[in-house]
Amino acid sequence: MKRYLKVVTASVAVLSLTALPFIQSNESARPFVAYAAQTSVEQQSLALTGNDRFQFTKNSNLIYVNGVPTSSDEALKVEKGTTYVQFKSIAKLFGYKVSYDSQTKQSIASNGSHKIAFKQGESTVTVDGKRTNAGGKAFTSNGHLMIPLRAWANATGSSLQVSGGYISLTLNTLPKANFSVNERYIVAGETTVTIKDQAAATGGFSIVEEKWDGLEETYADPGQYTITRQVKDNRGIWSEPYTVTITVNKPNVAPIADFSTNKLTYKIGEPIYYNNLSSDDGKIVRNTWTGNDPAFFKAGTYTVKLEVQDDFGAVSSVEKQITVSNEVLYTKDQFYLNFAVPGDKIPVDPSFSLSLPSIAYEIVSEDVTSVRTNSPEQLTGAAIDYADTISGAVRFNIHKQNIAEQPLQLHLIATNESDEPTTVSTNRFVYAGPVTHVSTAGKTAAARFLEKLLEPLQPETVTLLPGESVELMTNVPAITPAKTLTIFGEYYSPTPIKYSLVVTEKDGDGIAALETLPQSEHDGKHIRGTFSGGNRSLVVNKVLGENRGEKLVLGDKQQEHDKLLTGVDAVTGEPLINYGNGGVVYDLTLDVEPHTAVLLNPRGGHYGGALIVNDKVIPLTSNSILKGQDEAGFIHRSGSFQETINIKYIVAPGSNMPLHLMFVPIPSLDAADNANASSAEQDGQQENQQETVQSQN
Repeated sequence: MKRYLKVVTASVAVLSLTALPFIQSNESARPFVAYAAQTSVEQQSLALTGNDRFQFTKNSNLIYVNGVPTSSDEALKVEKGTTYVQFKSIAKLFGYKVSYDSQTKQSIASNGSHKIAFKQGESTVTVDGKRTNAGGKAFTSNGHLMIPLRAWANATGSSLQVSGGYISLTLNTLPKANFSVNERYIVAGETTVTIKDQAAATGGFSIVEEKWDGLEETYADPGQYTITRQVKDNRGIWSEPYTVTITVNKPNVAPIADFSTNKLTYKIGEPIYYNNLSSDDGKIVRNTWTGNDPAFFKAGTYTVKLEVQDDFGAVSSVEKQITVSNEVLYTKDQFYLNFAVPGDKIPVDPSFSLSLPSIAYEIVSEDVTSVRTNSPEQLTGAAIDYADTISGAVRFNIHKQNIAEQPLQLHLIATNESDEPTTVSTNRFVYAGPVTHVSTAGKTAAARFLEKLLEPLQPETVTLLPGESVELMTNVPAITPAKTLTIFGEYYSPTPIKYSLVVTEKDGDGIAALETLPQSEHDGKHIRGTFSGGNRSLVVNKVLGENRGEKLVLGDKQQEHDKLLTGVDAVTGEPLINYGNGGVVYDLTLDVEPHTAVLLNPRGGHYGGALIVNDKVIPLTSNSILKGQDEAGFIHRSGSFQETINIKYIVAPGSNMPLHLMFVPIPSLDAADNANASSAEQDGQQENQQETVQSQN
């Protein structure tokens, strides 16, 4: 349905002007009007069109308004290179009311809320309360105030042009018909189109009528449509047409969920390959699988479900059945250790890593300062979070959750407290969030930091003068309520620099806040402190993966294997231990036996992070996190010969330590070596029988 809007309001037109493009003065274009027929400007009834031209002649009181002559009481004068016009005459021509303030001794021209004020003997003009240079002093002539013509042009937004002995001011007071369409995405037959009114009438006028072309509440067919609007003010002057082109899209069609497997019946432990065949007329943004195990280890029928969602939120799902026979192809250990790829999550017996011998290692530390600011982890408002004075290389590990009602902003401020200039370099910087889940923020930030480690170092250096402060973290988003943000930042300064982590409200000034905000308090649960030895290499003097397997223990609280950093809370001076060694970069170069699987098993709870393995970042895990001791992340598989592998990692904030890095021999897939296959089948049958009995009981 087409929509035509019309508003009419009775009003008395008031002569007024504000801003107009310049129209070239042209003496030959003026119509001849007998000057003797004109009287003073106060008595004129000049028809203004919204595109108005005022033409002056030097040393003359004759003024043409859109070609119609009128006069002022005082002729145009030139004093010391500045052209002056009578204030009262020009103001009334432009539709302003003139008044005099006896207290300020200012002559004031007003039009609605717009005010222009001059004062005799002063070379300034006050426009809407703001004083600017007028380009010459106002003075009186025969009792009339004379003002610089250019100052008036600037104050009213007029264009001024000089041609020979003539001067022209041009002014545009046409109303503007601007508007925008509120709906960003319009669907044919579905979306109701609404308009945001951005029209304006200048100089105190009001809009009394509008007309539309091409505007409909809904559009039946897809395509491009042009909407045009014009408005009229209470002088009766219409605006230029204003157009907006919109695109109307065809209605969304829900996606079609579908998948296939390479067959429908499998043996126990046989790999299953799922092929996602889902389709959509737009884009599928989410694929959620249920029951799509890479293999099954008990006979039976299994239901696999795939749900997909498109970019408009439409959802579709499909379920299919997979049958697993009693015949055994591979055991669980054979399957996962031979077929998993780096980043996969695999099931493990929670007690398995405990049965593996722990391998001793030496720790070689590098003198890099590590600052961990995880306390208070939950932010309640603006405060100074942490501050310490540090020289050399420093790494900040910042992990914060906002539990306040308003967004909060983090600032890391570097201050040069010395008497000499110095420099601060940002070597690496990453952040993740704000997100809902703390483990997601920590995992993503750790992965991004490891990716930075693989890139060439490109420091960004700033110079700080004595006493100067600078914000080091720019373009970091505010933390919205109930969200978490994780940051890793590495900096270097040859001399001591005071680093201050400041929390303000969104878009607050962190440097100014240093003088006013209180110091936050330790939450009593998390780590806040400065530690030395923030980089460490682990040296193992043996080939890993012998016999049933071995493990390296990392970040254990008892410190039987890994050693936890000790440091100090610079706020309180209290000595403390960096439990979990958060913020420490580990570097391990290890010799591994042939046919060995390298796995990571969390022992303190869930863990979501990443590792660098032979210069490739491996997420833990690719599609999730490790939720507990019964899961492990598959990291690497050695080939037919002994290998040397390099592993680097940084503890992911929001996760739990310690970790067991396991080196497990890979069982053979040869049928002759698969002595456990038949027993696995029997075990599976016995488990099925036991489950049946339990369900009956």
